[in-house]
Amino acid sequence: MPAQPDIVLFATDDHGPWSIACYGNSETHTPNLDRLATRGTRFANAFTPCPVCSPARACLITGRTPSQVGIHDWLEEQHEPIGQRDWLAHERTLPELLSDAGYHAVRVGKWHLGQSHRRPPGFDRFFAGAIHTGPHFGDIAYIGDDGEQTIAGAKTTVYTDAAERFIADAPRDKPLFLYVGYSATHSPYQAEAHDPAATAPYATARFNDIPPYRPHPWHKNEGLAGGDPPSEADMRTRYRGYYAAVSEIDAGVGRVLTALDRRGGGGGALVVYTADHGCALGHQGYWGKGNSTRPLNMHEASIRVPLIVAGPGVAADRIEPHGVDHYDTFAALAEAGHAELDAARHYPGRSWRPLAAGDTDPDWDDARYGEYGDLRMIRTPTRKFVKRYPHGPYDLFDLERDPDETLNRAGWEQYLSEQRDLDARLEAWYARHEDAARTGLRVKALPMHNRANEAWRDGRREQRGLQVY
Repeated sequence: MPAQPDIVLFATDDHGPWSIACYGNSETHTPNLDRLATRGTRFANAFTPCPVCSPARACLITGRTPSQVGIHDWLEEQHEPIGQRDWLAHERTLPELLSDAGYHAVRVGKWHLGQSHRRPPGFDRFFAGAIHTGPHFGDIAYIGDDGEQTIAGAKTTVYTDAAERFIADAPRDKPLFLYVGYSATHSPYQAEAHDPAATAPYATARFNDIPPYRPHPWHKNEGLAGGDPPSEADMRTRYRGYYAAVSEIDAGVGRVLTALDRRGGGGGALVVYTADHGCALGHQGYWGKGNSTRPLNMHEASIRVPLIVAGPGVAADRIEPHGVDHYDTFAALAEAGHAELDAARHYPGRSWRPLAAGDTDPDWDDARYGEYGDLRMIRTPTRKFVKRYPHGPYDLFDLERDPDETLNRAGWEQYLSEQRDLDARLEAWYARHEDAARTGLRVKALPMHNRANEAWRDGRREQRGLQVY
């Protein structure tokens, strides 16, 4: 059996792959992620199973669906009944599995799965922000094994400092599992929220890789006064801040890789860079992710994530076209670490390690499945069907003719046969991968309109997390 490699998992927040140079962006400065892609494999079609933070992270860290785990929206951890609860107490998480397999496991940064201020089960050490997201720059409160402290500067830099320390201090007689949860690509996006030194290089950027903003009919424009369309100046400061965050994270990745080299395992470590979900900065007509429209969405900008892997058994300088997701990443890391999985948990993922090695797999199923509360999706390379329970509205997009998803073909006579087939496949898949007590279909449908949504938030804020969420 091959030796267990050191494993580093970067799980960033709200990071759309469109913003990385090796994914095609012509202006962002991402030399370290680009070098990682050259050293290894870049997945061109990687997706999240849920386009919002907490459930997406749960999918990645447990390898199971939101309807198996029971987390269906982002957890408002500032509310004590939510923040104090261990939402994964009934699960076997990746750090627990790797710890059982002999790993020294450490966590840096965002967790957002309840009890973020504590060391989660399976980890030997941790360091994180005292607030689950909060500001990106300034005097920020952090918490870790040594208690709480306030540190000045950029949060990304402080997290990288902690990661370097943990790598240096890690025992040499055990493989290392390092989880780094960078959060800088999360809102607030504005340049004013970030380190001025990081935003300065983008002061004159043209941002030509971001399409012109045309409001989606269901957009919320979250964070803008009264939901008004953003001004040119507002859009530009958001672009600058986001690009700066990407470059800050890229610099952090470079420092972590250097620290791994000093440990002696840089070339022998399995390094995975991904994000919880995607992010739109006006892409497809909205700002944010799956909860940035009403009804909620599963648009490409929300569900596409970066996935760059390098290390033992990974082919260099190649692009993998097969569709993969967080379930597959969990399976790949568990396999690499020789973790034992319980088949009774009905894991939906399949390790992408053979794909990353360059092996062709004619039996690989490129269909991806996703959910957000009582919304479910099946996506194939050519079609996407989104089903909102119990009565719609439904989406059917022809990704061949309409990759930007501008025309909903649900209910069209010429597509009805395909729609029925996709619906049947969706139902059959979730019949295998849901728990009746935790399914998202128990979650009451979210209102469709902004004003109703605000009333829902006001009325349900204290209850969220106490029932199904």
